[in-house]
Amino acid sequence: MTVVGKLLDPLADKILVIVTMIMLIPIGRIPAWVVMLIVVRELAVTGLRSIALAEGVVIQASSLGKYKTVFQCSATIALCLHYEYLSIDLHAVGMALLWIALGFTVWSGWSYFRDFYRELFSS
Repeated sequence: MTVVGKLLDPLADKILVIVTMIMLIPIGRIPAWVVMLIVVRELAVTGLRSIALAEGVVIQASSLGKYKTVFQCSATIALCLHYEYLSIDLHAVGMALLWIALGFTVWSGWSYFRDFYRELFSS
């Protein structure tokens, strides 16, 4: 994968998930404040990683961030499907996955900031 591909691939994934979540707000399938927290975290961590890179420090993607992505994507798919299927309420499943994703979102965001602080200001 090229350097540009390494940058744009995760960015494209984030944009796709965030835009889909934003589109679910007006139809009442997802709370706006949850989407706002997710968007703020994504912008903050992306900015933080850019600042660290400018200082010569690479902050790798953590396993928490990967779990966050899996739960966000799964929640978004279930919330898009929304209706009951095979006696499974996909909206309820999507909301449960969204709450888990929100937990990982906050936890991984805090973890990135903690690691950034340790790398740049500990010495």
